[in-house]
Amino acid sequence: MSTDKEKILNSAQKYILKGKPQKAIKEYQKLIKVFPNDARIHLKLGDLYLKNGENEKAIEEHLKVAELYVEEDLNIKAISIYKKILSINPKHIEAIQKIAKLYLKEGLRGDAKNYYQSILVIRPDDREALDALKRIENHQFPKEVVKNIPSEESPLLQYSAEENSFAESSNIPLSPNIQTSNQLYVNESTIFNKDLEMHYHLGIAYKEMELYDYAISEFELAASNPIIQFDCYIMLGDCLKEKGAYDKSIEYYKKASAIKDLSKEKLAILHFNLGLAYEANGMISEALNTFNLVLKLDHSFLEANEKIKKLQQKWSPTG
Repeated sequence: MSTDKEKILNSAQKYILKGKPQKAIKEYQKLIKVFPNDARIHLKLGDLYLKNGENEKAIEEHLKVAELYVEEDLNIKAISIYKKILSINPKHIEAIQKIAKLYLKEGLRGDAKNYYQSILVIRPDDREALDALKRIENHQFPKEVVKNIPSEESPLLQYSAEENSFAESSNIPLSPNIQTSNQLYVNESTIFNKDLEMHYHLGIAYKEMELYDYAISEFELAASNPIIQFDCYIMLGDCLKEKGAYDKSIEYYKKASAIKDLSKEKLAILHFNLGLAYEANGMISEALNTFNLVLKLDHSFLEANEKIKKLQQKWSPTG
């Protein structure tokens, strides 16, 4: 059956290249019948529907993808798919509800609150959103997210709603507090950083799906966390390079290089990516200099050596 799957995929790809999405869709529909739980097939079919202007069918396929991810406890990937649905229909209540629930499951109260509030903008009397917001304000969470949030005995929960709201909006950490069962110390800054880490992982998920604009937005948010700032800058540089925005890509790689106490290994990888951006932007002299720097940082970096040889052959006066 794997051979048949490959044949159908190849056939679908040929139809796509020929600009015949409807025939490609039929090929993917054949696969769905045999592999109903293959998220990648549903995702590809959804993208084809979207390109063909069949938005409702595209949303239906993406909902199936998100459900499959939730079943596998791949919550970050599921959130990225639900957000993709919102890019098709910003008022899709089910997608907004699912995102809010998954954020709560991950202990990201602030993000969940924002999405429940957005439901009320569309549907002011939505009982589920109203009840969820009350629970959030009163710090009453489902058991599966208590691991990420202070317990009821925690001093943090004795702050007034106004104090908590001010701390959240100002990113000011409240006093650290002790969890009663496992003696973990949790404060608002810890939760804030967890939010930023979630944005980073969402960015990775979007990047994997080649949704670079969405990935860029997530990495820009996540870059506020100094712990993952270097990785965010690299990812931003990579995404912008893929989009052909080479000047901005170079800017982010340079921002990454300005971070202190980076290892030679990280600097070598960073400057190799910077060299690629220079090359793509037609800045050959800068690219050569940067690839040479990579070799100084890491003599075993074979890709940099190959790049230098090719560029020298291509751009030498006698070449």
